[in-house]
Amino acid sequence: MEGVARKEDLKNLVGKFVFMNCDPAKQDGTPIDDVLKFDANCDRFKIGVVTKDFYEKFDKKNSTTVFIPIIKWSNIINVADIKSITKLDYVKDTEDTITIDFTDIAAETMDLISNGGCPIVLRLTFKDMPTRIRKWTESYSYVTKPGDTAEDIIAGLAKDIAQHPKRQRVYVKANGKKLILEAMTYSDDESARNENVAAKVRFDANMYWMNPQAPGWASNNKYDLGVKFIKKAGVTYPASGKLVRDRERGTFDYMGVLHRSCWYDPQPDMVTNIDNKYDGITIEFENQYHTADDLWRRTKQTVEIYASNNGEAMGSDAIADGLVAKLQTLIASRQNIANPISNSAAYNPEKY
Repeated sequence: MEGVARKEDLKNLVGKFVFMNCDPAKQDGTPIDDVLKFDANCDRFKIGVVTKDFYEKFDKKNSTTVFIPIIKWSNIINVADIKSITKLDYVKDTEDTITIDFTDIAAETMDLISNGGCPIVLRLTFKDMPTRIRKWTESYSYVTKPGDTAEDIIAGLAKDIAQHPKRQRVYVKANGKKLILEAMTYSDDESARNENVAAKVRFDANMYWMNPQAPGWASNNKYDLGVKFIKKAGVTYPASGKLVRDRERGTFDYMGVLHRSCWYDPQPDMVTNIDNKYDGITIEFENQYHTADDLWRRTKQTVEIYASNNGEAMGSDAIADGLVAKLQTLIASRQNIANPISNSAAYNPEKY
């Protein structure tokens, strides 16, 4: 890439994508005029992004200095070895929500409960606990009073949840004969440099009641209350700001960063802004290589590209001036010449 005469002009180049033709020559054998120009007939290429780093080059003949940006390149990709191209278009994340409907509780059950002294227990089971040191379940209860209605029970459970903020992991709201629970968002992964990976609160709910007035062992039994659970699972967008941050942090290992949590170990600057809305492209390919024992093997690789237009979604088709369409053109014109090899039958479950 050609340099610029003024350092401040580099700002306009940062974040731009660059295509490099890696063929030794054109298909007709003539030299390639511009390797950074897209060529629909190339067999090998690289994708790069312009970083904010640069170096200075002094031209002795003209006594001028140019500033040349540093490009972060992908590995070389053989067109014939591309296995898939996946697009990600921005979708807003949502959290798990459970609505508990008390409308259909049997009249006989309500008569017993409304006598008072019956514990109503709501138990929440959390599925995201392996990533955090917390309890797997939380139980909330309400002991009925004489004359209580479904609305009173809902209000009592909501109060018990809200009065324990240190262990509260769901928002609670009463709506008539419905108790609505919505998962809270994590608050320990809100910075760009964070060793806590992005996660979501995932939970299920169940409910039972007990009748201390029942004779004998029946007073210890747990009875189904007869409420209806309506769960709406949350949406996790694979290219959300926090997940893109985690993917970028994961690449530090390739840059020689071995201690990401040590303040004294130099860290590359983070590019991801967790507040941005990202679209993404994932290219999967299996380049062939010659091993030391004179065999030809393939290695599975991916290139992940995430882009945002000043913080807003731009659509995956618009990334890198229509990179997806360009790659589809490449594949259509070149893979019919050198068919990719499939490894789908390489694994034999009876042998290995």
